[in-house]
Amino acid sequence: MRSTRCTHPTGLIRVVGTALPLLAMLWVAAASADLGPYPVRDMELPAPHEIGPPVFAADPSLPTSPPPDPQVGDSWRWWLFIHVGMPHFEERNCTVRGRSDHGYIVVEDSQWEVNIFQEDVDALLDRWENSSIGIHPDMGIYDINSYYFGAPPDAMDDDERIYQVWFDFGNTSDGFFFWFDQEPDGANPPYRSNECETVYLNTANGQDPASDYMIAVTAHEFEHMIHWNYDVNEFSWVDEGLAEFAMWLYGHPDQISQFNSNPDNQLTQWNGTWADYIKTYLWTLYFYENYGGRDAVYAVVHEPANSNSGYDLVLDDMGYTEDFADVFADWVVANYLDDPSLADGRFGYEGDDLPPFSVAGSFSSYPVLNQTRTVNHWAADYYRFTGFGEFSNIDWEFDGSDNNVFAVWCLALRGDGATDVLRMTIDPSTQTGTLPVVGLTHPDDEVILVVASTSTFGTTSYVFSAIPNLAAVGEGFATSIFSATPNPSRGSVEFRLPGSGPARIEVFDAQGRCVWQPPETTSPALLWDGSRLAPGVYYARLSRNGRTEERELILLR
Repeated sequence: MRSTRCTHPTGLIRVVGTALPLLAMLWVAAASADLGPYPVRDMELPAPHEIGPPVFAADPSLPTSPPPDPQVGDSWRWWLFIHVGMPHFEERNCTVRGRSDHGYIVVEDSQWEVNIFQEDVDALLDRWENSSIGIHPDMGIYDINSYYFGAPPDAMDDDERIYQVWFDFGNTSDGFFFWFDQEPDGANPPYRSNECETVYLNTANGQDPASDYMIAVTAHEFEHMIHWNYDVNEFSWVDEGLAEFAMWLYGHPDQISQFNSNPDNQLTQWNGTWADYIKTYLWTLYFYENYGGRDAVYAVVHEPANSNSGYDLVLDDMGYTEDFADVFADWVVANYLDDPSLADGRFGYEGDDLPPFSVAGSFSSYPVLNQTRTVNHWAADYYRFTGFGEFSNIDWEFDGSDNNVFAVWCLALRGDGATDVLRMTIDPSTQTGTLPVVGLTHPDDEVILVVASTSTFGTTSYVFSAIPNLAAVGEGFATSIFSATPNPSRGSVEFRLPGSGPARIEVFDAQGRCVWQPPETTSPALLWDGSRLAPGVYYARLSRNGRTEERELILLR
């Protein structure tokens, strides 16, 4: 059994005018039988009343701030946030162990040559300044993040170098950026400020400080700093998605898991689970690949509007006709198919390989009638249909809550390797629609029904059916001696009885009980009214001249 994590909402909640985080963070490890070990990413401060008094454990002879031009070997007292016992700030002795054109590596003294060594510092500075393992191998994190997201803040210390401060957090979080370092110490009690541009990294989370994973975390936290510089109250899901994208730019994105096992996870809601990191990463990578590349993600960081409204404005400014809902509807298909060869490439990813996405249900017997389900806002459900047998033409019917907005697709995965991506036309006032899929003749054919909510509001329930379209076959089988139309029906069915001689027709329900048996007739047609019967499957049997044939009937409501 491999461990994973479960958390409260992550990411600083930055509210203009309050300058205080609103939610506490509690990080705990959970267990899962099918998920790998995923470390905790960002650490957030608890609310003020949950913070213990500060501890002064540093050498009082050391200064409380950096000198004007810090050099390797300089030491001073830093406020560090410690999660041992009640979360609190402690003053600790810290020393500059590395310096480059755009950064300092500062290590809390008790960790030096215990959990972090000089070779780690050298590797960290090289990746910060000179190289990466992603799409820009000749650029370091500082230049990559600055190019894609913008310049970092520099209001507090008038020093373009960014501090990486490495210490033992006292928990398993990887890193964090705290915005109050951008304000004078004492401005936001009980929080403390080091009054310089800083990202914090954990020396004791079980990771090698110079591993590609922790270097990617540095890029993640640095994106938070840059994003704060341009949009202090951006929603967490947007900021975290871009920080995850920074890890991809470095060349070490997070492993895709959990979200694909439960895609009914609202994109625009941030709860801090591992799945939330993955969903926002995939969204940002998809948006980057399909809607403007670097210019698009740069625009999102700099756009003052937040959440999906910000994305709508970026799409407008860049001249796209699609809005956020349109992109989202395509995105949920791309997550399942991950096939950029389809259409114009919008149904897959070039920059990552996605694992299979789980389905919410599987069906192989038809008709499938009136399945009632729910889907979260800005989330998707997938259903698999197989085993069509004699039913080569199926109509998918959908009825969603009228006060919501849905996007519905049928993905016909043909046994010969072809894929048809079909979108249902939904009536905007009733949220209903029907979509036929024909030619399901290969034994390996399958259809994936995709249902997504593309609205922030409304009731989340919907109903779908998959009904064989027998009329689409034509006049019926060559040996047919009678037909039934319409079928499916919402009431009356006309039986046409070719041939001569007396004919007897009977209708049975699914339990074999006869529900209609008119007298023998020589008429070429009979009309059956099933409107008072319950919806479902019925069977009509015609007997004439010693020959018997049955037809399956479907009643709808």
